Amino acid sequence: MLPDKDEKEKARACAFRLLKFRLRSEQEIRDKLSQEEYAKGVIDETLESLKESGLVDDETFARLWVETRMKRPLGRNRLRRELKKKGVDDKWIEAALERACQGYDEKEVVRDLVRQKMKRMHSLETDKTKARLFGYLVRRGFPQNLVVETILEEIR
Repeated sequence: MLPDKDEKEKARACAFRLLKFRLRSEQEIRDKLSQEEYAKGVIDETLESLKESGLVDDETFARLWVETRMKRPLGRNRLRRELKKKGVDDKWIEAALERACQGYDEKEVVRDLVRQKMKRMHSLETDKTKARLFGYLVRRGFPQNLVVETILEEIR
């Protein structure tokens, strides 16, 4: 049975509602349309139309996601994980990270975060401070070895 025109329009409207608030990856839209129980053919057709019109483009999505999220600041590992979860292809993830990380010194960012946090933790025991800093920075996606090294340097 072929999907009717009304179902195609509803799927398109659903996709547009999603895109109204922020860019989405192809997989995010596919998942939402599947969740709304649209037929696979309707979902494929809707996504193809959105890609042709440039409204869905995983390369652009990855680039903008990384640029926006790095301002928090977050580490490469976390950004990579977030984009993977959103179904973005590895080549777009790596290209976005490479582009955004030019001139981005992760070690310096970690050092600044450690210094900021340590000012607020001055009353805690050293071991507790280390543990909290470690957890905070690793959750933000910074490499464990860099985090440990920087914490030890700053505590000395």
